[in-house]
Amino acid sequence: MLKKNLIFLSFLVIFISTSAQTQFGTWSTIQLDKKINKKLSFNAETELRTISSYKLINRWSIGLNAEYKIAKPIEIGVGYQFMNVLDQKYLNYQFRNRFTADVTGKQKWGDFSFSLSEGIQLTTKNDSKRIKDGIIDTYKTNPAVMWKNSLEAEYNIPKCKITPEFQFKTYYTLNDPDGNAFDKLRYTLTLKYKLNKQNRIGIFGVYNHELGEDDADYSGKYILGIKYAHDL
Repeated sequence: MLKKNLIFLSFLVIFISTSAQTQFGTWSTIQLDKKINKKLSFNAETELRTISSYKLINRWSIGLNAEYKIAKPIEIGVGYQFMNVLDQKYLNYQFRNRFTADVTGKQKWGDFSFSLSEGIQLTTKNDSKRIKDGIIDTYKTNPAVMWKNSLEAEYNIPKCKITPEFQFKTYYTLNDPDGNAFDKLRYTLTLKYKLNKQNRIGIFGVYNHELGEDDADYSGKYILGIKYAHDL
């Protein structure tokens, strides 16, 4: 019965993406995880984002991340992401490259698990298609450098395969010529379900509080999403 409900929610995500108003979008992710040893692990993922206002793909990406545990509660991570992004100002697609580095601390108290992550995100943007009156309409910041904060809380319900998780993220600009400030606040609530030892699925909702002015990065105010993860 539970699996049928998850399938229903997956179709609900797709339905909302085609019928909702302009502030809504959907995210769909597939992730592969590989643990090399007790300290080192890798994951690769591909993600598809849509936004209902344009009835187009908002973003497609593929990425690779590595995590290394330097101590029991602390790990460091680096990652690269290649993205094909819809520039909503000109309604065409552009390639982007994103590099990330972060440090994460984790702590468990009873059935609760908490983590705090601090990191840097650098994104290079291809503005060659932003032509206005024969002149390239360049981005205000390129590359864009962000300081990211992420706080997560997860509750492991005893004798239950469903795990709720809440995440709060902040994005703060580091090289804005008009002055650095918070660019975005993101709240995410996820229900994760363990299908078996190697496979997991998550249904999540996102609330984006956009504070910046980069329309090309806009992915909707309210998001519904689904994520599938597999351990190799």
